[in-house]
Amino acid sequence: MDQKAGSITIMQRLACTMIGSALFVVCCLVGLLLTDALSPGRFPPMLAFYAASGAGLSLILGLVMLERRGVPHGGGLAAFEGR
Repeated sequence: MDQKAGSITIMQRLACTMIGSALFVVCCLVGLLLTDALSPGRFPPMLAFYAASGAGLSLILGLVMLERRGVPHGGGLAAFEGR
Protein backbone atom coordinates (compact mmCIF):
# COMPACT_ATOMS: atom_id res chain seq x y z
CA MET A 1 0.00 0.00 0.00
CA ASP A 2 2.82 2.39 0.90
CA GLN A 3 4.60 1.60 -2.39
CA LYS A 4 1.51 2.64 -4.38
CA ALA A 5 1.20 5.92 -2.47
CA GLY A 6 4.84 6.71 -3.23
CA SER A 7 4.41 6.12 -6.95
CA ILE A 8 1.29 8.31 -7.03
CA THR A 9 3.17 11.10 -5.26
CA ILE A 10 6.04 10.85 -7.73
CA MET A 11 3.61 10.92 -10.67
CA GLN A 12 1.83 13.98 -9.23
CA ARG A 13 5.15 15.78 -8.74
CA LEU A 14 6.18 14.95 -12.29
CA ALA A 15 2.82 16.19 -13.61
CA CYS A 16 3.07 19.44 -11.66
CA THR A 17 6.63 19.92 -12.95
CA MET A 18 5.46 19.38 -16.53
CA ILE A 19 2.63 21.87 -16.09
CA GLY A 20 4.87 24.45 -14.46
CA SER A 21 7.58 24.13 -17.10
CA ALA A 22 5.01 24.40 -19.89
CA LEU A 23 3.59 27.59 -18.42
CA PHE A 24 7.12 28.95 -17.95
CA VAL A 25 7.98 28.25 -21.61
CA VAL A 26 4.79 29.93 -22.80
CA CYS A 27 5.46 33.00 -20.64
CA CYS A 28 9.04 33.20 -21.91
CA LEU A 29 7.83 32.91 -25.51
CA VAL A 30 5.31 35.69 -25.01
CA GLY A 31 7.98 37.93 -23.52
CA LEU A 32 10.44 37.07 -26.28
CA LEU A 33 7.92 37.71 -29.02
CA LEU A 34 6.90 41.00 -27.42
CA THR A 35 10.52 42.16 -27.40
CA ASP A 36 10.94 40.83 -30.93
CA ALA A 37 8.25 43.29 -32.04
CA LEU A 38 10.70 46.10 -31.31
CA SER A 39 13.36 44.61 -33.60
CA PRO A 40 11.72 42.13 -36.01
CA GLY A 41 13.56 39.16 -37.44
CA ARG A 42 15.55 38.29 -34.35
CA PHE A 43 13.48 35.20 -33.48
CA PRO A 44 12.15 32.82 -36.16
CA PRO A 45 8.36 32.42 -35.94
CA MET A 46 8.49 28.69 -36.70
CA LEU A 47 10.77 28.14 -33.71
CA ALA A 48 8.21 29.92 -31.54
CA PHE A 49 5.47 27.74 -33.05
CA TYR A 50 7.35 24.51 -32.29
CA ALA A 51 8.22 25.66 -28.77
CA ALA A 52 4.59 26.61 -28.08
CA SER A 53 3.40 23.28 -29.50
CA GLY A 54 5.81 21.37 -27.27
CA ALA A 55 4.77 23.43 -24.26
CA GLY A 56 1.09 22.78 -25.02
CA LEU A 57 1.74 19.06 -25.31
CA SER A 58 3.61 19.09 -22.00
CA LEU A 59 0.74 20.99 -20.38
CA ILE A 60 -1.88 18.55 -21.66
CA LEU A 61 0.15 15.48 -20.65
CA GLY A 62 0.73 16.93 -17.20
CA LEU A 63 -2.99 17.55 -16.75
CA VAL A 64 -3.81 14.03 -17.97
CA MET A 65 -1.34 12.59 -15.46
CA LEU A 66 -3.03 14.53 -12.66
CA GLU A 67 -6.45 13.22 -13.73
CA ARG A 68 -5.46 9.56 -13.41
CA ARG A 69 -7.52 8.32 -10.48
CA GLY A 70 -6.07 4.99 -9.37
CA VAL A 71 -5.90 3.56 -12.88
CA PRO A 72 -2.90 1.27 -13.52
CA HIS A 73 -0.34 2.67 -15.94
CA GLY A 74 -1.40 0.27 -18.70
CA GLY A 75 -5.10 1.02 -18.31
CA GLY A 76 -5.42 3.87 -20.79
CA LEU A 77 -6.04 7.55 -20.25
CA ALA A 78 -8.49 7.90 -17.40
CA ALA A 79 -9.15 11.56 -18.16
CA PHE A 80 -10.41 10.71 -21.62
CA GLU A 81 -12.38 7.65 -20.51
CA GLY A 82 -14.43 9.49 -17.89
CA ARG A 83 -13.13 7.55 -14.86
